[in-house]
Amino acid sequence: MDSFNLHQLEIFVAVVDNGSFTEAANQLYLAQSSVSSNVRALEDSLGIRLFRRESKRNLTLTPEGKRVYLHAQDILARCNALRSDAAGNPMRELSIGASTVPAQSLLPEYLAAFSAARPDCCCTLRCFDSSKVQQLLLDGEIQLGFVGSADNRKNLMYEPIAEDRLVMITPNTSRFAALKAQGVLGRELLGEPVIFREQGSGTQKLIDNYLSEIRLDPHIIHTVAYVSDPSVLQKMVIGGVGVSIMSALAVRECAANGQLLQFELDKQPVRRSLYMAWRKKGPMTALARTFADLVREQVRRSEAASGDLDPQYFRRQDSSFIE
Repeated sequence: MDSFNLHQLEIFVAVVDNGSFTEAANQLYLAQSSVSSNVRALEDSLGIRLFRRESKRNLTLTPEGKRVYLHAQDILARCNALRSDAAGNPMRELSIGASTVPAQSLLPEYLAAFSAARPDCCCTLRCFDSSKVQQLLLDGEIQLGFVGSADNRKNLMYEPIAEDRLVMITPNTSRFAALKAQGVLGRELLGEPVIFREQGSGTQKLIDNYLSEIRLDPHIIHTVAYVSDPSVLQKMVIGGVGVSIMSALAVRECAANGQLLQFELDKQPVRRSLYMAWRKKGPMTALARTFADLVREQVRRSEAASGDLDPQYFRRQDSSFIE
């Protein structure tokens, strides 16, 4: 087997990602003949065929090509990580993203632990809905994500770090207090004006799934608003605009101080996991690994401390990541 080089691997990955020798050549500012010759040289070096060449418009990988593609992505990612570390500044930066509920309920504790452990580092936290955070991971703009839904198990790893549940919240009025005393479930209040989270929110996806499962007539629901910020949504509920289905973690403070009332949504709690997520392709940076390990330590310490969490939940998961 002759030697091959990083340049050939980069060209091969570009061809696969673009689905075309021509598009890869345009992206790399190379002649198409150069792209073709480098791919042929890589095939000759490895002694295998990477593509089935039935036609120029139907470019598909062979089984061997698929394996080489995965290895090539990993090799190039490691090389990029090496370049970044070698050129890094003394003040190292970690970029993470989080959807609203984990950002408000979990990240302050995690960031405090990270700051204490690595005072030489700077952390950037970007807050969006779960869909956007997962896209930022795929685009390589953040190193770790904290989300309320696992939407891309093909390309991302998801590790459960907390358990949450859906609850119905209402204004703390005598009418709703009487209903709560009667043991009314949250689902029985869906005839009230309802405020929902924005589309793309992990919480809203779970709500939509739940409403679909109980086969509720959509005409019953009178939606008065969609709100992205849970704190604003809670203020609207407190002000009497409507009721809402929300994360128990997000509303626990307002429920505890009596600003609003909290109803169990159904006889069986509607639960969900909150996840720490990262890209499958390429290695995790040393700084991201440090943060992830700190999160796991915080989870172990607090798993039995909160009434909102099931102490057995994390033992059942026991690092069994969702792929």
